[in-house]
Amino acid sequence: MLINSNIDIPKSKIQPSSCTVFIQIWVDVNMLATNNPEKGCFVVDNRNKYSQFEGSSELQTNVISGSKVCWSVLPIDPQYRGMFTINSINVEFAYNAPPLPYDDNLDIWTGVVAMSTSLRGIIKNFTFSYHNSSMSRSVTLPIAVNPVVIS
Repeated sequence: MLINSNIDIPKSKIQPSSCTVFIQIWVDVNMLATNNPEKGCFVVDNRNKYSQFEGSSELQTNVISGSKVCWSVLPIDPQYRGMFTINSINVEFAYNAPPLPYDDNLDIWTGVVAMSTSLRGIIKNFTFSYHNSSMSRSVTLPIAVNPVVIS
């Protein structure tokens, strides 16, 4: 789902507090104006035992099928006054409840991972935008959330 405006956007009914998997994109705002803003993006989660490339822009994590996932974008600099907006989390069919914004701020999304092992290894692009008084730009990161069925 691609979001261009927060007017009439369907919202997720999944509260972030009910999620068991948290994926955060930490953004070095000084890298936003460069030709490679993704180098200033550091993706982390609470699944370090089940993740690869944590702390890079290409997190891959295995989660139990049916898990509730919460994505958020945060500036590393707490004084940054620009706005981050999640635009899309691709591969909607990989989710029983597709990722949607939790509220009108569009910086926190939640969804439920599908109950399938056939989705393993699919890259799910995560796109966010940032806006401040002088700049607006989008960044796409190849973040993979791989459903795993426990038998």
